Amino acid sequence: MARKKKGIPNPGDPAKNDPRDEYLSRFIKDDEGKDLGESVGVDDKMLIIKDKTEFFRIPLKSVSLKENHIEISGKVNWKKARKDG
Repeated sequence: MARKKKGIPNPGDPAKNDPRDEYLSRFIKDDEGKDLGESVGVDDKMLIIKDKTEFFRIPLKSVSLKENHIEISGKVNWKKARKDG
């Protein structure tokens, strides 16, 4: 009842779920299977990745969602990704 009054979305409502949530908290691998970090956020059309010491921000169009990880499937300008992260 309080959710309706305050306009807070019900997390169980499938109409309110964001499809980008599937990209959160997944390990990131390159096309050779090397671990690159973990996804920690999605900002508009960008994926935020954290490795041990740094953050990177790469386009979602450069990744593919796999069964239990995310794979880098396109070209990424890592210098820009580090700066933007």
